[in-house]
Amino acid sequence: MKRKVLATLLASLAMIAVAMFITTHVVRGQNEPTSASAQAYNPYPPGILPPDLASEILRVEREQNAIEEEAVRQWQSLKPPTLTGNPPILQNTGTAAIETLGKLMNFDEHISVTQKIACSFCHMLYAGFSGPIPSVNLTMVAYPGAAHYRAGKRTAQRYTYAPFFPVLQYNDVQKAFFGGNFWDSRATGYLTRSPDAEQAQFPPVDPNEMGMPDTACITYRLSQAAYRPLFEQVWGAGSRHSLAWGHGEYLLHSQRSF
Repeated sequence: MKRKVLATLLASLAMIAVAMFITTHVVRGQNEPTSASAQAYNPYPPGILPPDLASEILRVEREQNAIEEEAVRQWQSLKPPTLTGNPPILQNTGTAAIETLGKLMNFDEHISVTQKIACSFCHMLYAGFSGPIPSVNLTMVAYPGAAHYRAGKRTAQRYTYAPFFPVLQYNDVQKAFFGGNFWDSRATGYLTRSPDAEQAQFPPVDPNEMGMPDTACITYRLSQAAYRPLFEQVWGAGSRHSLAWGHGEYLLHSQRSF
């Protein structure tokens, strides 16, 4: 009888040992993914995303970083503008300061939730301020955002003439609407009186683009930016909420190269 009880006890201990082994090795292996499964989740079947998407994203990120470093050097070599008049006007280097600030913001990856996607990722200078990845332009059309398996609904709109778009309005003569920004003109410009400045506020909080949960998060990131002194030099102390304006001025003046 005692031998049967002992045998049963040993069998039970053996089963527990096997269960612990399985839990330790199999389940742990599922919770600690291999390098292949550690990549971003991709819900699409093969052939939807371009095969060179990962390498092209890295290329654009390198270009963004290089241009951002160039903008930092331009800022550091910039002489402070002279504040004159009432209302105050930034004389001498004022325009250059605004352009440089906008350039820094346009290539700043920290405004996105992953701190990897800048506005310029979808709007690169050499692509006419549109998307710079040929394989995306030929397949997906819409660009991946901070989460690379998420993409917007439309192709990236060119910046080239965006600063000149008027507030959305109805033309009685032509019986059609004009103005606004985005392909569907939803950045009407009614509140800011500038569709371009209004448009710049959307992508940072779009879950399919830069993915920030709230505009307050952008303000916080901006307060931590290395170029914060330039921002407050241009717009005044505590003016970080004026996020869109420096960005828009950079776009406006950069079009001299087109």
